Amino acid sequence: MHIQTHEEYKAAFEVSGDPHPNAQADAALTPSAHRALQCALDVRKFEIELYWKRAAYFWTLNAAALAGYALILTKAGRDPQPLAFTVSCVGVVVSTGWYLVNRGSKYWQENWERHVDCLEDGAMGPLYKTTIAEERFPFWSLGGYPYSVSKVNQLVSMFVSLLWVVLAISAFPLSALVFPLTVAFLTILSVVALFKYARGGSRGRARVVDFHRSDLVDATSAASGGLRRGVKGTAASQEHGGGGGGKGSGA
Repeated sequence: MHIQTHEEYKAAFEVSGDPHPNAQADAALTPSAHRALQCALDVRKFEIELYWKRAAYFWTLNAAALAGYALILTKAGRDPQPLAFTVSCVGVVVSTGWYLVNRGSKYWQENWERHVDCLEDGAMGPLYKTTIAEERFPFWSLGGYPYSVSKVNQLVSMFVSLLWVVLAISAFPLSALVFPLTVAFLTILSVVALFKYARGGSRGRARVVDFHRSDLVDATSAASGGLRRGVKGTAASQEHGGGGGGKGSGA
């Protein structure tokens, strides 16, 4: 089921309507909708906690891989390139996984935040949809600025992934200048991306209601549905084969 309007969402969660400004706080929420709001708030908090635990986990793996890479390069008495290339490949896989986990964590965090956006009006007003004006925090000052912490983490993980790719290439260098020039370019590009794309905040933009709801079906219904699809597929293949045989005999 695709939910794309606020009315469809309210019908799915049994929200009776927008509250009057002078009404009681939870007057517009049914008990089930109120429990859904509390669940969304709790799971959102849980997702944020998991986000930073995952970040610490991947930082540890990347730091260990970098330490191993440096140790291999400084070890004398054998050719370090094969082992260095192997460790850098491990770093590529780990850092790419870190970037994807960051994206996945951000998706689920925003999922629960969007549920809060749709349910909060009837319980506590538009608290999460109301943010302080960004004009009060100029960029060229020592005060706060609406950068997204999760976006910064995503861009840093992307930089680490690309750095591991460069380290893997450097294990088989084409020339002495390839490695330092590539690292310099990657560093400048990453810093520019941090300033340009890490900005967060809603800035008063409308938040779109767009959900997919999965329906539950009985096991017998699912099995019979698969059986019907199999019968239809067999009949279609037989019809196709019969048609081809008729054409062949006519030829």
